[in-house]
Order: sequence, then C-alpha cells, then structure tokens
Amino acid sequence: MYAIPRSSGASPAPPPECFVSPRTNAGRRLRAIAFVALMLLAAACSSDDNGNPMSPKHAEITSFSVAANDNNVLSAIVAVTATNTDSAHVVYWTGSDAKQSTPFVTDLSGGHLPVLGLQPESEYNFYVEAFGGGVTATSDTATLTTGALPTFLQSVSLSSASPASFGYIFTALLDGSTSYVTGFDSTGRVAWYREFPDGPPAEEVKQQANGDFTAVLTTSHGAEAVPGHAVEIAPDGSIVRTFTAPDTAFMDGHEFWLLFNDGAYDGALMLQYTARHLDLSGTGGPSDSLVVGHQLVREDANGNQTVVFNAWDHFQLSDNVEPTMGQLDFDHPNAISIAGDGNYVVSWRNLDLITKIDATTGALIWTFASPFAATDGDFTMSGDALGGFSAQHSVRVLPNDNILVFDNGTKHAPSKTRAVEYQLDTGAHTATMTFQFLHAPAIYTPFTGSVQRLASGNTLIGYPFGAPPFLATEVTPTGSVVYEGTLHASGTQAPYRFTKVRSLYRYEAP
Repeated sequence: MYAIPRSSGASPAPPPECFVSPRTNAGRRLRAIAFVALMLLAAACSSDDNGNPMSPKHAEITSFSVAANDNNVLSAIVAVTATNTDSAHVVYWTGSDAKQSTPFVTDLSGGHLPVLGLQPESEYNFYVEAFGGGVTATSDTATLTTGALPTFLQSVSLSSASPASFGYIFTALLDGSTSYVTGFDSTGRVAWYREFPDGPPAEEVKQQANGDFTAVLTTSHGAEAVPGHAVEIAPDGSIVRTFTAPDTAFMDGHEFWLLFNDGAYDGALMLQYTARHLDLSGTGGPSDSLVVGHQLVREDANGNQTVVFNAWDHFQLSDNVEPTMGQLDFDHPNAISIAGDGNYVVSWRNLDLITKIDATTGALIWTFASPFAATDGDFTMSGDALGGFSAQHSVRVLPNDNILVFDNGTKHAPSKTRAVEYQLDTGAHTATMTFQFLHAPAIYTPFTGSVQRLASGNTLIGYPFGAPPFLATEVTPTGSVVYEGTLHASGTQAPYRFTKVRSLYRYEAP
C-alpha cells in the first residue's frame, strides 16, 4: 500500500496533483508518473514564443510588401515581418532572367530588406524565403517596376573592352549642381547611386568596414574657407551619421575613415584645417598672407573631437616643395592609412613626405621623405630608377607593412605618373622599391589619383585627372593590364578616386 506520510500530531498532507490511487500497483504508478512527466516536457519543448503548448517553432512570414526606394531607383525595399526565423533573404528576377537573391540576414528587427543593383525601368518579381526550425517559409510574390535613372546618370558609363574582374567601382560625379556617389558594375553600367542635390560636390568616397559608404561633401581643394561635412550612407541610401568640423576649422575632403572596436562603432578619423595670418614679405610674399595648415582629427563615438596631430607644430612653410591650386596650402595632406599596429600613416602632398604617427600620442614614429623633399627622412631610397615619389596621393599600408603609393610624379623628367610600392626596413632605414606600374602610353596626373591593392594581388589604379582623364586600370603584380575602364560623364568635375567594392550589401575584402 502507498502510505501518505504524516507529521507527528499534524493533519494529513494533501496529495500532489499527480497522485496515483493507493489501489494502483507500484509498476503502474511509475509508468503513469513517467508518462505525465514526458507529456509536460514535450509540451514545454513544443510551445511557441507565446507559450501556446504543442505549437511547432518554425519560420512563419506574417507580412510582406515591396516598395520603390526613394534614395535610388535601382533599388527596392522589401518590408517583411517573420517569426521563429533564423535567416532570410529576398529572391528576385525580371523577365526571363535567372533568379537572383540578396545575402542572408539573421536580424529582421528592422523590418525591411533592401534589394540593390537593379536595372532601371524594369518589372521585377520578389518573394522572401525565411528559414527556421528546419522549415522554409515562402511569401507571396510581388512585382515592382523600377523608375528611370536621373537624366545625368542615363548617359554615364565606365566603358571597357572587357568586363571588370568582379564587383563594383565607386567614384563621385557632379552634373554641375547635383553630386552623385556612384557605383558601376563589372559591365560599366550605373548599378548604385546616392544623389545630393542640395549639398556641395562629393570628394572622397569609400565603403567602410561595416558595409556603409562614406562621402565628404565640400567645394574645398584643401584650403578654402568653405563649409563641408562627411556623411555615412547605409546600403539603402539612408543617412546614418553626419560629421562636421568645429567653428574654428574646416573639413578637408581628401580622406575619411570610420573606426570600430570589436565590430562596434568607435568614431571617425578625418582631416581638418585652420588658417593663420602670416607675414611672408621676407620671402617675397604679402605682409599679410592667409596660410592654411592641417590637423589629423579623431572623433569618438560620442562626437567629441581630439586633434591627434597638428602640422603647424611639426612642419615649416619652407618645407613646401610642390605647386598648389592657387591657395596657400603649405602641407596638403591627402591620404590616411591605418597600419596593422593601429597607428596612422599620412601622405603630405606639398611636402613630398609620408609620415607614421602614433595614434595615441601624436608623435612622429618615422618620416619617409622623397629625395625631392626639403625635409630629411628616416629612410634611404634604393631600387627606384625614377628617384622617388613626388606630389603623391592615395598612400596605403599593405598587410605586409609595405607602402603603396599613387606617385603623381611632378618631379620626374618628364613628369609622369605611376603606381609604386616600397618595402620599409625600419631597422636598416632603407626603402626598397618592390613594384611599379607605368602606363603605356605614359600618363601624367598632376592632381588627385588612387591606388588599391586587391585580394588577388592585382592593383586598381585611378587616373581621374590629366590626359587622358577618367581611367580606372587594374594590373597584375607583373604589370599586365587585365582591365581598363574609361569614365564617360559630361559636365562632371574630375573624380577624386576610383575604388573597388565587392558587395553592395556588406563589406567583403575586395
């Protein structure tokens, strides 16, 4: 018999809810208890997020719609609500073309998925696939006809005899009043853009490590007293953040980086400049001259700005060895590259210098001076038949710590432009040339220009100024040309750089 335990002098304890009649034998009691426990466990494991027992936890799409993207007619915005979803993507196609799909995303909390790189004035079909609980949920199919490109972009292309190796080439264009951050696909057609009709032209454009794009909007060449600002642009074209200089300085448009710490936004790195009234009568200039010098500025995640390095404190006016574009911009920094150790490498065009700056203290770690510079450097040049770089742009630190340079080449005889790479030995204090590419026929680009080392080992070189203008050239490590695109864009300012991007949706090393 099953006896209910009693406490001495106490009333009988009530039986539990799973109490089995005393007349049931022990084996039946145990089986009954096990069955009840199993059913409770199964119910708990199969409850949905609302606590309803026995409801399976699988993906379910509860709403879905497609709308045009006001920021970019080559894009659509898919609004979707789904539950119990591990990942989802959009499948889309036009006409008889093969189906394409967006990258999978795991976070649908934003409620919308952009579809990018579409053709203009084309009817597309869209549906969402959501995955979860071993089940694929598929939405209904919706259609949308994309709009016409802005008139200016309808005649813009990056033409080539053969397609680009992969991805997209980005630059900035201007139709006279409206600025366009523009990406061209491998066939040379406009595949992505963001227009700025009310602001100054865009200068430096790039994709950042979080997949967003940035552009610096300013009419400055590096010294004019004009307003400017930088913007962070999400892939769908929405503006995420805006960056400005304080009232005591001006935004420089040559380089802008977003900073991240373990994937979290940690601020930005930019160039600004300040002006001083100086007496230049001793060197034949006016007694009251307005001279500009630059600052390397770091902004933290809360918007607080700190000057990391001030050119006024390290260089002199007599260090200027390069011609300017009319303004007295004695230093003219035009590139920032973040080295593998987290410190900053900065190019100073008008000084023919490249410097490495301590990111914490602002101290000069080393100075790489061209033989044409007025300032002594820490390295002796070797292996370079042209003697060194001059009026350089787009300096980049490579993963092996070599320095890749767009050498504008004002001091070469005759002046000619190239891409060149140096290996710096900080112990032996030598700078050895390891790679160069000279275009045939020769090109001279006195201002602007870009270089980008790709994951394949190839180098993308941008010749956006000079004769011939607007060329994007990809070459192998041995100097063979595998792609050359010519930008056709009437009425535009000279682009500043050409930059390769692998994906419109997220950052992938190009």
